[in-house]
Amino acid sequence: MDRRNSRASATDTQRKLRHDERTPFLTILAIGVAGAAMVAGLVMLLFSQGAIDDNAAMASGTVQDWTPDVSRADASLLDPEPAVSTARRLRTMTNATGQPVDLSRLTERVLHRFGYTPRSGKALQAALLSALSQEQSDAYIDTLLNMAARRKEFVVPGQLRLANGRLDTETLLATLIDYASD
Repeated sequence: MDRRNSRASATDTQRKLRHDERTPFLTILAIGVAGAAMVAGLVMLLFSQGAIDDNAAMASGTVQDWTPDVSRADASLLDPEPAVSTARRLRTMTNATGQPVDLSRLTERVLHRFGYTPRSGKALQAALLSALSQEQSDAYIDTLLNMAARRKEFVVPGQLRLANGRLDTETLLATLIDYASD
């Protein structure tokens, strides 16, 4: 073969790929899309692992930030037949003389039991009384009090503070019922 007629030189290492040796465009595209989907799935999985590990927070001494899980608008959608709220139960309870339970005195006694004194302020008691007098659901009361605590309207008593920094509203409301029953 005459080198002058040939386009390739002896040092030319490039050669034209045959059709069956080329990687088809769609194969590369499919691999790229699959890889991007896998990365996106892993990122979403990592971000969805937002549950607070109470033991880890206690061990490290840090308190993680939280967002409210329930708003007033969707509190009634949690159960098709919602249980009777603490506020409604308290409204129907009476003391030993047959008088309705004095919510102001009751909340003051219960908050004092958990270390919340008048020197601490009245913001927690005022918010709790307001929600109870409006017969709000327990979920609404939880959200209301925790949002107020987050805005630093009051200091959460140590005995009512969960490891993640939230107010333990469930214990507070259960104690209100217990004290009202006595």
